[in-house]
Amino acid sequence: MMKSASRTRNGSVGKVKITSLAVAHLFHDIYTSFLAPVLPLLIDKLALSYAAAGFLSVLMRLSSLASPLVGSWADRWRLKYIVIVSPAVTAAAMCLIGSAPDYRTLSMLIVLAGVSSTCFHVPAPVLITQVAGRRPGAAMSLFQVGGELSRTIGPLVVLGAVSIWSLEGMYRLFPLGVLTSLLLHWALREVPGSAPAPARPTGNGRTREMLRAEWRFFTALFGILVCKSCVASVVAAFLTVYLTAQGTGLWLAGGALSLLQGAALAGVCITGWLSDRIGCTAILIGLTLASPLLMLLFVFSGGWLLPAALVLLGLGAFSSTPVVLSLIQQRCRAYPATANGIYMMMSFTMGAVTVMLAGMLSDVLGISSALKVCAACSFLGLPFLVLMPQKKLHTGPSRGEDENSVGTAGRWEP
Repeated sequence: MMKSASRTRNGSVGKVKITSLAVAHLFHDIYTSFLAPVLPLLIDKLALSYAAAGFLSVLMRLSSLASPLVGSWADRWRLKYIVIVSPAVTAAAMCLIGSAPDYRTLSMLIVLAGVSSTCFHVPAPVLITQVAGRRPGAAMSLFQVGGELSRTIGPLVVLGAVSIWSLEGMYRLFPLGVLTSLLLHWALREVPGSAPAPARPTGNGRTREMLRAEWRFFTALFGILVCKSCVASVVAAFLTVYLTAQGTGLWLAGGALSLLQGAALAGVCITGWLSDRIGCTAILIGLTLASPLLMLLFVFSGGWLLPAALVLLGLGAFSSTPVVLSLIQQRCRAYPATANGIYMMMSFTMGAVTVMLAGMLSDVLGISSALKVCAACSFLGLPFLVLMPQKKLHTGPSRGEDENSVGTAGRWEP
């Protein structure tokens, strides 16, 4: 009875930690979503060209290229404290962009917010895995739900603040970021500062060692990202442009984007839950195989079939992130933050390159033809799936371990 009560208590504590990390993800990403809604106001205030304004978005995500370095640093240092501090730093930078007197200051604030965001997103999945116990997939889904919701809530928050306090008054939203960091400090007070790792090479040495040992796994991830970038990244970037070019009104095009994001949110919840029951690898392969087919359904659909195609596309092509993150943490347990950093760098690079090429194709061929080319190119990633290591994953505790103890989220066996 005492053992059962202990497990119940540990399970409740684990849920509090997971929920706190998900809430922190929500509020952190609300701040990073401030730029796009206020960009027209910044253009007017600082007399920016469209090229200069567009470059701000690149600066926001540029630090993702250093994700492996951040991951390696987090594996050596106390990753818990990096995650705790990041919401406050990101909030400070983004809440001051309305007060920036010139483009240089604005760029520095955006870069700072991007670096802080990378420092949050690289180690946070490691902490989720540490506290998830027997269900890392479901925990990762809840964490990703926070990020997905922020894309809807963030613009409403910042536009409401600007309408009340003006652009320069955005700084009044900063205390919420501090409260988020304090919440994390309280919720993670019993979690070890860093994930346990064996004594192996540090820095670039650990990255090279891991890539040599897991080259099949990361090559398979490359193929998955090819499919996802040609589908999810392109559709997210150009859906409203595509629909308005087809004669759809702007409000309906925006509603279609909301429908897609809502389906993606539902998909994130479902895939993480399923991965705990039938395995991450099976879910990931199924989603990757379905993505090109769903993209073809979307580009060749119209009328009443289009909303259904968007829902299926959101459910299938946009919902693999929690499964990938869970699989990375369980596969690369020696250096989990480094592995997550490598994945984030790959994801950012592939997404940015694909969207840029899709835009160039749209200028030459038209947006409709460009999306059809992207649908065809998404099939190029499928052959890489044969390199995905086929091993059985155990998410439960080993004999003698508490099922909710830290570090029992996954073991691989032949």
